[in-house]
Amino acid sequence: MARRETAVGHERPVRRRWLGGAVAGLLAGVVFGLYLQFVAGVLPATGGSGGTETLASDWAVHLFHSVVFALVYAGLASWPRVEAVADRPATGAILGAGYGVVVWAVAVAVAFAFWAVANGVWVLPIPSPSWVSLAGHVLYGAVLGVGFAAVRSRAA
Repeated sequence: MARRETAVGHERPVRRRWLGGAVAGLLAGVVFGLYLQFVAGVLPATGGSGGTETLASDWAVHLFHSVVFALVYAGLASWPRVEAVADRPATGAILGAGYGVVVWAVAVAVAFAFWAVANGVWVLPIPSPSWVSLAGHVLYGAVLGVGFAAVRSRAA
């Protein structure tokens, strides 16, 4: 079936990409957050008083980051060579899991250093990769990939 390019016809796939990314990011963020809270035991991560305000704010920050990283995934998944893979749930899960590994590696290698400097640690500690964190990011990516493909196919 040939695709006809119109102003509206072109706008809908673009909107579906970002909507699919945001919805899949929320879904993946909830699954990853539950994993972090109940399996890994690291949410809430702020180390505050441990009250409901801390837990709620940690969840809000976590879900915000989940959506931001999902929108990056949606942008990458719109590349012509990647789009056909990202739009199928099975291959989307594999693509998303790989994306989760990349996000984890960037978090360990780059974000950790920025966090340390921002908190007054001038001698940077060598980050120790956490396999629990890696598993969580792979889970996040796989759910993101499947969710993104599902939302995009339902909206088509």
